[in-house]
Amino acid sequence: MTVQYSCIGQCGDQGVRMDDPFMLTAATTLVAWATTNLAESARSAVVDLTKILRHRFRHDRSSQETVEAALSKPDPDTARRLAVLLEREARRDPTFDNQFRTRLTHIQAIIAASPDHVTNTVSGDISGSMVQAHDIHGGISFGGSH
Repeated sequence: MTVQYSCIGQCGDQGVRMDDPFMLTAATTLVAWATTNLAESARSAVVDLTKILRHRFRHDRSSQETVEAALSKPDPDTARRLAVLLEREARRDPTFDNQFRTRLTHIQAIIAASPDHVTNTVSGDISGSMVQAHDIHGGISFGGSH
């Protein structure tokens, strides 16, 4: 079964459908990693991957802007636009697709192997309350009447 995601907001290519849920997850996760304090080995791998993306799209101003927007202003819309770009490039170039997926999987393994790893990733639209945390001792409450 193919899962399709419609591009919402200004995604560069209006009406583009994303058939690969991996790319939306990958883009959202990459953006989160790029803005999170990671262990040095993971940080280095994320920096390398962002350099590869910047180099890959260096001759296409629109694509460059998409990458930079996702990395400098992380939010669901910029991550979604990056996912559309990555999926389009992966379809165009299977070698890029394989290399990107391999690198991302490698970074996930580095993070998972960290002794005190915490990875908080939120993808999609959120309505209501949400918590991202490492260790919580005690309760959490979100306003309202008791």
